[in-house]
Amino acid sequence: MPVYRFEDLPDVQHNPGLSSNRGETIKGERMYFAHRRRPAGTEAKPHHHPNEQFIYVLKGREKFWLDGVEHVVGPGDVIHVPANTVHATLALEDMETIYVKDTSWGLKGVPAGEKAPEAMPPDDPF
Repeated sequence: MPVYRFEDLPDVQHNPGLSSNRGETIKGERMYFAHRRRPAGTEAKPHHHPNEQFIYVLKGREKFWLDGVEHVVGPGDVIHVPANTVHATLALEDMETIYVKDTSWGLKGVPAGEKAPEAMPPDDPF
């Protein structure tokens, strides 16, 4: 299907052990396009993944750690997460974001300090 509406897609939490993010995901042949929401005070624990990612902030403010450097981001900011870079977040306000991620690995992250498995973990249904 070439045209999507987020409200027609399932609301899924893909990585509950690492992140409070939830939302809708569209998977193409080479990219994921995901709408994510996270309540104020919740987090994404330090993690990494072998694929790069862009995050566009639509609403809210959060602390975002990228390779140990803290940034405070808000609406209009775009975060580039290079492949294999440890990152984490703490939502200062209710957050709404768009994630664009290549499909070479999947949506799941690996806790900081752990090596990524050789094979990509299966995606949760969406």
